[in-house]
Amino acid sequence: MADIKKYNLKGVGANVELGKQGSYISGTSDAVSFFNNTDALQKVSIADATLAGHAITKAQLDGVSGDLVQHFTTEFDYTTTSVNLATVSSGSRVIGVTVDIPTAWTATNNTGTFVEIGDTGNQSRFLGTGGVDIKTAGQYHNQYQYEYDSADTLELTVTAGDASAGVGSVSVIVSNGILSVTDYGGIQSSADVNSDLGNIA
Repeated sequence: MADIKKYNLKGVGANVELGKQGSYISGTSDAVSFFNNTDALQKVSIADATLAGHAITKAQLDGVSGDLVQHFTTEFDYTTTSVNLATVSSGSRVIGVTVDIPTAWTATNNTGTFVEIGDTGNQSRFLGTGGVDIKTAGQYHNQYQYEYDSADTLELTVTAGDASAGVGSVSVIVSNGILSVTDYGGIQSSADVNSDLGNIA
């Protein structure tokens, strides 16, 4: 009677070759990779997704990402001078810019200190000199929209003047597509206390 040997083998080896000259699939405990016959990673072609569990193609992803709204916030110091905030592509639209001064910038006579938000074409396109009162803690918002017909760089410029301390933050909302946005007005300065709302600091 012949012996029956059990090797407890599961599936096949780590690499599966698809034909003598074809590509092969390599599997690990973390990933499955597709290689061509020269060991270079191979692109995987799939159909457009039609159900929730399907993987989407690059064309589908590009179609969605064109309408994304991006929001970013960054801090700046009273000695920041000029920095690039972001690069915007053609067709992008800046929807709103908000500068927050959490505490008044200090100096014995704090004059000549300004915060400006703009781009390479206009340094103060969204917020200009005097648009932010650095002597008063508060939030300063501009909902002026500008659509770029070519790539550009958003910039923040701080003129320190007589300021001796102070940290603020700037928030920008950018759309990569065309949006219909209702303008509900803007906030020039928000108070710490409101008789109807209570403490809103």
